[in-house]
Amino acid sequence: MIRFHSRFSSIGAKLFICFWLIVVLTIGITRLVSEQFRPKSFIVPTHHSDISKLDRIKNLISRQAPMNPQALLTILPKRMDKELLVKNMLSQEVISSKSWHISHLASFLSENNLDRLTTVKFEFFRMTGPIAIEINNTPYQVFLASRDRKSRLGAFMLRLPTWIRISIPIIISSIFLWLLTRSLTKPLVAMQKTAARFGDGEFTARVPLAAQRNDEIGACASSFNLMAEKLEQNIGSHQRLMADVSHELRSPMTRLQIALGLAQQENIAPTLLQKHLQRCELEVARLDEMISSVLSLSRMENTISQMELMSVDLQQLLELCIEDAQYIANEKSITITLKAASTCLTQADPNLLSSAFNNILINAVKYSHPSDTLIVYLRQNSNSFTIDIVDSGTGVPLEDLDKLFEPFYRVAQARDRATGGTGLGMAIAKQAIVAHNGHIHASNNQGNGLTVTIELPVIISKDSL
Repeated sequence: MIRFHSRFSSIGAKLFICFWLIVVLTIGITRLVSEQFRPKSFIVPTHHSDISKLDRIKNLISRQAPMNPQALLTILPKRMDKELLVKNMLSQEVISSKSWHISHLASFLSENNLDRLTTVKFEFFRMTGPIAIEINNTPYQVFLASRDRKSRLGAFMLRLPTWIRISIPIIISSIFLWLLTRSLTKPLVAMQKTAARFGDGEFTARVPLAAQRNDEIGACASSFNLMAEKLEQNIGSHQRLMADVSHELRSPMTRLQIALGLAQQENIAPTLLQKHLQRCELEVARLDEMISSVLSLSRMENTISQMELMSVDLQQLLELCIEDAQYIANEKSITITLKAASTCLTQADPNLLSSAFNNILINAVKYSHPSDTLIVYLRQNSNSFTIDIVDSGTGVPLEDLDKLFEPFYRVAQARDRATGGTGLGMAIAKQAIVAHNGHIHASNNQGNGLTVTIELPVIISKDSL
């Protein structure tokens, strides 16, 4: 009972029942109204061929002199397209064959009197007459009914029982409406099953051919697939991030445990104890920096939709970031210079952009040689702002350029763990730039060093994010 109820409470069953009722009611009401207003018979001009036929029938009657009205019906050869009807003028009784298709003609004659030559048009027949005759001193009228051969299908339908004529449109409408409801509900069921599979952890599940439809359901399926693809990417990136965090935490934790174990040895020299404690302090600082960076990256992903856009002068923002980075650069006697063509105003979140600029500047300072010069270029094009941060360090191998912005990635040679850091700074910068519908990429200089290029659109709005 529960399964039966659930099937009839589905949207497919509701659509089918509603459409079916509408179609049946429409057909029934249309048929009823048309029957009420459609004339069942009307008079038309008599054709000369009908007049000729009546004359031949009159001659046959005069030659054969039938003894009773029933004998008149056998004068014509047995053909389906012609029938004779005989009306008794005294009793108004109409005598005709038992054929179903002329019964309504007999009813018409019994209710109406025709005194002169007339042709009456019915749905599938036309009746012409009368011919006045007498049989046994009783006056009769003879009428010729001829079939109009325009609608054999209609005549066949009228011959069928009433319940069959009603069942045919109901069955046909049911089939077409079932196909219609199936075409509407099948993609919805596919989306429901795909959503259930996705919820069970099958992140590669997608809505099949429904996304190829050109209607609203196809658009909904395409949006669902796009959402599933983005969720798969996000979940995959989070899983990789967690795996990377677990791997990166293992090394400092191992070194911290070893240092603590050595510091806890008995009869250890004070100088050696101090060395082990300093090592513990260094590893704790690295763990704190890594956790802070991971939290920053996670916070960046979760607050993109909550960005607070305001008018920002990129030149002033870069000057503030350069001023902060200069404190670290002074330790290596590095000079950071800004070259900006003019004031560049845009709508942006200054905190996110500051985080991106600071991470890139600090990264450039770390991998530059002492007494080098860092140059920051800011220029405006027709549709975008371009920011180039150019250092004169050792550069990056070509095969590693595209990986610079992945979490925990470090170049194995010049840019290794000796420079410190967690490998998350460039990933945080990329998240901030992408949040502004911008692009970021790195390229090696012709000489030495690396150039990080940032492109930001001139017009940034909430609708475009």
